[in-house]
Amino acid sequence: MNAPKTKWSLEDENTLIELVEKYESKGKSKQEAFEMVANIINRTKTACASRYRKLSKDQFREMNKPKEVLNKPINPPSLNIEMVIQFLMNFEQKHQASEENKQLKERVVKLKFENENLNKKIVNLKTLIQKKQNVLINLTE
Repeated sequence: MNAPKTKWSLEDENTLIELVEKYESKGKSKQEAFEMVANIINRTKTACASRYRKLSKDQFREMNKPKEVLNKPINPPSLNIEMVIQFLMNFEQKHQASEENKQLKERVVKLKFENENLNKKIVNLKTLIQKKQNVLINLTE
């Protein structure tokens, strides 16, 4: 689970913005981007979505300010190797859990099928027993 944090670093914000924009440019949803970023920067998907909305509002306000106020340098977004490693580790864990879940679902389907067959056999055996009991009753009479 992602650990809660209180303060966003500029690097985390830049990563959030960069990856959401990349995902959107590839036709993917923001939700997918938020999930990806959450794994990379060790935050929740909800926290990423909330921060992105706040940054978008702030950016809109900045765009509507007079031009002379906009002459601030912008720090480029960046990723570091630790963030990539963390993402890959989280991705691998989720992939393994997903594969295990798939195998368990397949096993459940097989067990349900086996259960249905066993129930049919039980019904057939009960019917057979009933018939044999009837034959024995008729013989004793």
